[in-house]
Amino acid sequence: MSDDVPDVVVVDGRAQSYSGNVHEELKVVLVLDSGFTVRRRGTAFHAAPGQLLALHPDDAHSGQPDDPGSAHWRIMCVSPSLIAEVAAPDAVRYGDPVIRDGALAERFRSVHSSLYLPPGQAGSALRQETGVLEFVAALARHAYDAEGGRDTRQRAPELVREYLRANFSRNVTLDELSAIADLSKYRLVRACTARFGLPPHKLHLRLRLDRARELLRRGTGIAEVAYETGFHDQPHLTRVFARAYGMTPAMYQSTYRGTAWTGWASR
Repeated sequence: MSDDVPDVVVVDGRAQSYSGNVHEELKVVLVLDSGFTVRRRGTAFHAAPGQLLALHPDDAHSGQPDDPGSAHWRIMCVSPSLIAEVAAPDAVRYGDPVIRDGALAERFRSVHSSLYLPPGQAGSALRQETGVLEFVAALARHAYDAEGGRDTRQRAPELVREYLRANFSRNVTLDELSAIADLSKYRLVRACTARFGLPPHKLHLRLRLDRARELLRRGTGIAEVAYETGFHDQPHLTRVFARAYGMTPAMYQSTYRGTAWTGWASR
C-alpha cells in the first residue's frame, strides 16, 4: 500500500491459481505472458496476454493461468472509498470481466508503473493519485450496465455483508441474518448467493480471510490475526488460509513489501 496513495495496492509477480476468492476492493489485473481464465457464477471468461480483467468487489471467483510456469500478472486493487471519488459504488461493474481495450491496458501499465516505483522515483503524490482517479473514471465509462447487471434496489445482501464484517470473530447464525435482512432464511441464502456468488457462511469466511490478509500486511502477528478474525488458533488460520490461497500466512506476510508483493502474489 502506497503512503502517497493509501487506497491503492499494487502487485507485480507470478500469476497463480486460486479458488472462491472474494475481496472488498476492485481488482484490475493485467494478464502477461500467458492467458488467464476466470470462473464466476458458473461461467468461464478467458483473457489473452495483454488484456485486462476487472474483478468486482464482493463477487466470488476462481482463476487459473493457461501456463503456470510462465504466467505473470500486474494487479491494482482500488478501495471502494477511492472509487466513490469518481463514480457511484456500483458503477464499475462488467458482465464480462475481460476488457479488450488496448488503450485502457496501456493506461493501466502507466499508472501501475508509477505506483510500483520505489519511494523517491515515483514522482509526486498528486500525479500518482490523479492517474489512478483518471484510470478509474475510464473504467467507469466502459462499465457494463445491461439487463440486471446492477440491482441497487435490493439492500438485504449489503446489510448481511456489513453485519458479517462487523462480527468477524462470532459464530453468526442464519436466524440473526434473517432478522437483520427481514427475509426468511431460505430467501436470505438465495439473495446472498445471487449478489455475492457465495452463501452467507462462505461469505463470512472470505470476509474473515480478507481481513486476515489486511492485518498480515500491517505486520500483525499471526496468532493475533487468528484471534481477531475468529479462528480457533494459529494452526486453524494457517490451514484455512493455505487452502484458500495456496500459501501460509507466514509466506504471505513475508512477500509483502510496502507498495507491492513479490513472488507469489495473492491479491
